[in-house]
Amino acid sequence: KLNKTKATIFAERIGVKDFNASQVRMEKFGKCYDIKMNQIHDKAGLTDIELLQIDKTAIKEKIEVYSACDIYKFDETVLFYAAPPRKTISYQKFSGWKGNKKWLTVNLLCNANGTDKWSDILIISHARRQNCFNKNNKKQEAVDHRFFMYHYNNNAWMTRSIFHVFFHHFDHSMKAQNCKVLLILDNFSGHKVNYVPTNVELLFLSPNTTSHLQPLDGDII
Repeated sequence: KLNKTKATIFAERIGVKDFNASQVRMEKFGKCYDIKMNQIHDKAGLTDIELLQIDKTAIKEKIEVYSACDIYKFDETVLFYAAPPRKTISYQKFSGWKGNKKWLTVNLLCNANGTDKWSDILIISHARRQNCFNKNNKKQEAVDHRFFMYHYNNNAWMTRSIFHVFFHHFDHSMKAQNCKVLLILDNFSGHKVNYVPTNVELLFLSPNTTSHLQPLDGDII
């Protein structure tokens, strides 16, 4: 609609008579000049292209010595678990309302060929003990459950101490399986811990390159 309005304004300015900004005409104009609606990605727009190429070369050299099953990627995402739906089926219109901003941080880990989707998902919330979880663990600050690990802090966000626990657990798991693996991480300060792994080699991505190089950031999460 905005394109049609602008086209009509420009036509009047340059003196085009009997101009009709029909849908068909606008679609043909877009195809003729390859004009499309594209989404703007904030992180990708900040990427240093030269640095990106250097990272690509370094990553390629590093992963060549590992099998795809031994290359892992770890990343965080935010889950707005109390957010209302953006669309609904109804017989009347709804006015806008403020969405609920309650969130959890969900941390996921998987390998390159998809054979190992790490089952011990790390969840970080605001509450020390969620009512929906095991009520017998009142005194534990970090509760290891069967299908996930649970931590909490005021911001429900990853911290260095939480990642230390998770990284230590992952390294010991790889050691128990007698696996030497590569773990690719964002250049986030919380990922840099004082722990020397025995079976995991770390590879940190340069700042502002994760939207191009990070597999989990490429529409996986």
